Amino acid sequence: MKSLTALLLVFLATSTLRAAWTLTGSNARSAPTGLEFSEREVAESDKRATLWVVSFSPKAHAFAVMDNPTGDFNLGSAAEKRGALAGVNGGYFHPDRTPLGLVVRQGVEIHPLEHAKLLSGIVSVTSAGISIQRPSAFKASAAVREALQAGPFLVEGGKAINGLDATRSAARTVVFLDAKGRAGFLIAKSATLAEMAAILATSAIFPDGRIVRALNLDGGSSTALWVKGTPPFYAHEWKGVRNYLAIVPR
Repeated sequence: MKSLTALLLVFLATSTLRAAWTLTGSNARSAPTGLEFSEREVAESDKRATLWVVSFSPKAHAFAVMDNPTGDFNLGSAAEKRGALAGVNGGYFHPDRTPLGLVVRQGVEIHPLEHAKLLSGIVSVTSAGISIQRPSAFKASAAVREALQAGPFLVEGGKAINGLDATRSAARTVVFLDAKGRAGFLIAKSATLAEMAAILATSAIFPDGRIVRALNLDGGSSTALWVKGTPPFYAHEWKGVRNYLAIVPR
């Protein structure tokens, strides 16, 4: 019986080791001064995922909401008009393009905060820096220059959130803060929410700074990433969206 128990423990330990996500490749890509942009390949057993990651120091740059109420712009044209250095798709919205959750652009509230299980986090910008918070911790004030509510939370306190969906794979868009005080966003070609959280919480995948807080934005066919360059890097969205999240100089 003791031998059987020992073998079972070894099997479980081996299974746990095999279940860890690892970084299998990383390539730096061209990016505007002050931004770091890379493509990273990650794997876990027979699963694979590709990440495009953009990060920056909040001392020199900040997030900015780009609103698109009439659908006249795609991410690329909106970013170029705004003078952005990089951008991704933003928050959720109704079929009539009404936003879901809090949206603040240049100090003006476009849509109020909402309380819903999906809308579990808010990324916001003040003169003091960038925050990713639970709605209960967020304090609305004139100091908030930009804000976007989305969800679910994927990483908090450096740990993956438990109970996330592990069945539906889709393209993902994520905004994050790391342990070195940098902020950023990334997109993934295909992952479940649980897989995305596990990837983000694996420090070896982010050797430039362990991710301590991460929030899921709208994904699926909305997923897009644009990075300024000649020519720009542009992973196109498949459908129009209500708003975008950009990186701009402070």
